[in-house]
Amino acid sequence: MKIFAFALMLFTSFFSIGQKSYYFSDLLPTNAHKVNTVDQRYFGTYTSKAAARSYEMSAEGIFIISTSISSISRETVRESSKYSVRGKYIHGVLKNDSLPCILEGEHYYFGVRNKDLLVDAKSLSKLTKMNSSQYIVNHSDNGLFTPTLFSFEGNKLIIKEFSYDFGTEAFVHIQNQQTTPSEHFDIVILTPTEKEFQQVMSNGVFTEGQVFKKKRKNG
Repeated sequence: MKIFAFALMLFTSFFSIGQKSYYFSDLLPTNAHKVNTVDQRYFGTYTSKAAARSYEMSAEGIFIISTSISSISRETVRESSKYSVRGKYIHGVLKNDSLPCILEGEHYYFGVRNKDLLVDAKSLSKLTKMNSSQYIVNHSDNGLFTPTLFSFEGNKLIIKEFSYDFGTEAFVHIQNQQTTPSEHFDIVILTPTEKEFQQVMSNGVFTEGQVFKKKRKNG
């Protein structure tokens, strides 16, 4: 067991040495055109059968919509005046509304809809417009940024996350970069020129992309 633990420690240390985590000092793209939300023609809710979340685009900003599963025991419903179950719906969880529920064992299970802000006019994360159909969400992390690419194609929203391989050379062409060592990896802060940013975009630093389809207004 001691030999295994020692080997695991060496293995972890080996892969930690030289590993780098990349951030950008400013909003992308370089010379960014900052906006508060996407163009009005893209307003709506985008869903995917492969994802447990959806995205809502509106004049207020971009929101992530998800559902969390909660439960209440039959004993609580029976003894509390706040909750009641009628048919397949539980009352009292939401103000002036009910939720579909199912009974399993001694608990009622139901889903609670969450709507979390991704970006708006006042958020630390910022939205920039690249062209008529592409935007970058610049996620804020202690004053630094990481990008996510949002592309609209017809009724589809394609989201590509910032991603790179261990030992990547996708950023070696950027002249202005600062490295700060930390316990397990180096933090590299990039400040690309406009030309260098265009090279970054062509170096494959985003995932293949997850597709979300716009819901029709009638559901």
